[in-house]
Amino acid sequence: MAILLTGSLVFVVMGFRQAATAPFDARARRRAVAIAFAALLIIVIPLSVASYDLIVTNKISARTYALGQEWLQGSGYRLMSVDAETADGTVNLLLLGDGDLPPLNKLEERTRDLIFGRTMRVKVVESQTLYIGTK
Repeated sequence: MAILLTGSLVFVVMGFRQAATAPFDARARRRAVAIAFAALLIIVIPLSVASYDLIVTNKISARTYALGQEWLQGSGYRLMSVDAETADGTVNLLLLGDGDLPPLNKLEERTRDLIFGRTMRVKVVESQTLYIGTK
């Protein structure tokens, strides 16, 4: 929107308004309007699709993160990240910790409708905490 407004302002300052209002035949004016409308569609449609995909991806990430945190409560694991912007369409969860994981079917039940038919991949990184020195 800012680009379009700035471009319009530049055209007004440069005097293109007089050229636009100068007498043209009706056919040339219709052709100009059709070209402008086609250019607008070429820009707006891909931006709309990309915006929708971004909104869905962000919604999946936020909800999956919240449910993942809840699922891991009381376990020895932390949810380090959720990645829903993968090329293959999977939702990746990265867990760090040790001990027994809570049942995966509980996570699956809670997130099934939230990930819009995508596959979830849970990557578990076992960690160990070591203390060196005296207390």
